[in-house]
Amino acid sequence: MKHFRPTLKLTIGIALSGLILITSGLLSAISYMSSRDSQLQFSTDLIDQNARVVREQVRGYLDPARASAELTRSMVRRRIVSTTDYPQLEAFFFDVLRANPTIAMLNYGDAKGNFLMVKRQPDGSLSTKIVINEGTRSVVWRHRAPGDPMETIRKEVKHPEDNYDPRLRTWYQGAQKAGDIFWTEVYVFYSDRMPGVTAAVPHHDAQGAWLGAFSINIGLVDVSEFLARNIRVGASGQAFLLDDLGQILASPDKDSLILEDANAQRRLRKLPESTQPPVAALARHPRVTEHLKKVFTEAEARPLTLRYEADGRDWVCTLVTIDLGQSRRWVVGVLALEDDFLASARRASRRALLIALVLALIALIAGGLLARMISRGLSHLVDESQRVRRMELEPVSGKSPFREIDDVLTSFESMKTGLRAFQKYVPLKLVRQLLEERNDPQLGGDVRTLTILFSDIKGFTSISERLEPLELAHQLGEYLAVMTRRIQERHGTVDKYIGDAVMAFWGAPSELADHAPQACTGILEALQDLKDLEAEKPFLADFFTRVGIHTASVVVGNFGCEDRLNYTVIGDGVNLASRLEGLNKVFGTRIIVSQDTATAVGGAFVLRRLASVAVVGRSLPCTVFELMGAAGAVPEADVEAARRYEEALDRYTAGDFSGAVTLLDDLLSMRPDDSPASWLRGRCAALLSNPPAHGGTAAHGWDGVITMDGK
Repeated sequence: MKHFRPTLKLTIGIALSGLILITSGLLSAISYMSSRDSQLQFSTDLIDQNARVVREQVRGYLDPARASAELTRSMVRRRIVSTTDYPQLEAFFFDVLRANPTIAMLNYGDAKGNFLMVKRQPDGSLSTKIVINEGTRSVVWRHRAPGDPMETIRKEVKHPEDNYDPRLRTWYQGAQKAGDIFWTEVYVFYSDRMPGVTAAVPHHDAQGAWLGAFSINIGLVDVSEFLARNIRVGASGQAFLLDDLGQILASPDKDSLILEDANAQRRLRKLPESTQPPVAALARHPRVTEHLKKVFTEAEARPLTLRYEADGRDWVCTLVTIDLGQSRRWVVGVLALEDDFLASARRASRRALLIALVLALIALIAGGLLARMISRGLSHLVDESQRVRRMELEPVSGKSPFREIDDVLTSFESMKTGLRAFQKYVPLKLVRQLLEERNDPQLGGDVRTLTILFSDIKGFTSISERLEPLELAHQLGEYLAVMTRRIQERHGTVDKYIGDAVMAFWGAPSELADHAPQACTGILEALQDLKDLEAEKPFLADFFTRVGIHTASVVVGNFGCEDRLNYTVIGDGVNLASRLEGLNKVFGTRIIVSQDTATAVGGAFVLRRLASVAVVGRSLPCTVFELMGAAGAVPEADVEAARRYEEALDRYTAGDFSGAVTLLDDLLSMRPDDSPASWLRGRCAALLSNPPAHGGTAAHGWDGVITMDGK
């Protein structure tokens, strides 16, 4: 365990300020306690006042619905408006909505299921919905732009699939049973899925026969917006509205009112389900439970004010009742944190503390400034050393008033400049590993299973002959940047550039479990990027890239001499990867992978088995595959063509050259540009003309291995 050593800044600060800070703390506590009680009483009065304001606002908000319902029924009874004349009724509804901005919609439904609705949209425009349920059923919406008159219809949409029937709605059935104005419980509106309440009145003919019902919808979204805009009780205060079912009707967070159950049915949240913890906590308070029971069962209910705890903090809440008639009541709740009202007490306490701190500051200023100057410079040095260790080499401006520290910071910047240049020549992951391990690089390496990649550009010599050297360097740089980016994004290490060729490997210096799939994915992405960039950079179309990939146990480490090392891989597997790249010239392919790589990637990619090949420098043959793409991304026709090729290859391996030619002819008739198929057919045709020694069967030594004479 390291011995604790206090910092210079800490030592000076504690020694000079301890006594002064203790004294100032006692003064602040006395000041705070003296004003706390009066501030809490003020908070209770303010919350109660806001609750009464909300109650009057809600009453005023609902009154237009009652008045409009009575007016509509009166107009119909006096035959000023006819329920059978939908254009006239629509115009009347239109005027009522224009005159009463709190009304969300007016509806009329008759005993036959016909329905007319004029609805206020969120943008202020008025839309009409007409359901004709006689004869051929039709449902039509007419939409208007905000402020447009009724006659100006912006868009008319038919909805034959809409099965809305007013006779099934609660407001219709309630008005039919009540025989007078009927207020529904608060519910989620069918059309816009927002909470609201409906006032409905019945419609009878002169003989008292039932004709239908009118309804006025009051959306409660505006009540929530009123609570959010106008109720300000401290910094955390909020108001909410409850009905006799315990549902939250309005809240500043209107988007959280609606809850979708397991059956995808929308309903209002109840008090315990509130997304606001201090509101939900009220449902668990015994005084609140008892008070709500009295509100909805007794003739008179007084306001309730209480203090309670939620989320470890103290809150104040007032509940006030709203009488709606028909023995129906709502409850307004306003709550806020106690701490919001103790601001003045805290300010007085802070003033006392500030005076003490000023005195402490005077005593500390000389030693504090000196300690700060010293510690800042030292901290900067520590930060810079940590950045260098993490290879974060961006320039950082910083000065110190002390010459020695400033000289060290300047040396750090010079060192970072050198490291920024150094990382362009050495893999960055290797440099970070060396810094983290704090070891000097040693000559030699470890045996590790890696995936090695070689790539080359087809016909690069002819490309270089027709370009100026600087232009060639620029184009090659653009090409190599795309290749390098994708290799590094897939956790590969770029070993070296050999002219236009790239050598890279996966699995070192950091171990990588899925190095083979990462290598295949990285090169496919790189080739796709090059293709996508051809429209922007046409010269990339000339850079046709051929790739060889092999997975093998090789030696990876530092090779060279004591004063100059190269982090690379060596071994037979590296040579085979290079030979595989060259095999693309023979088969006319772009990417060839070895049997070992094919086994490592499993079924993640579409591979075409090309042949069993004995390359130069290896005594044992190797089965090679064409990497066609990721599984699921290759067209089914290409996959089927690959399987047909492999069937022909099996015939070739078995010595049935004629059968192989027949299969390949069928394949080439459909895909004349299939280069591997053309190559294999040519080889089979040559063997038919000049059969192999001892016949073409395994019993006579025929194995189908293709021996490559060149690289």
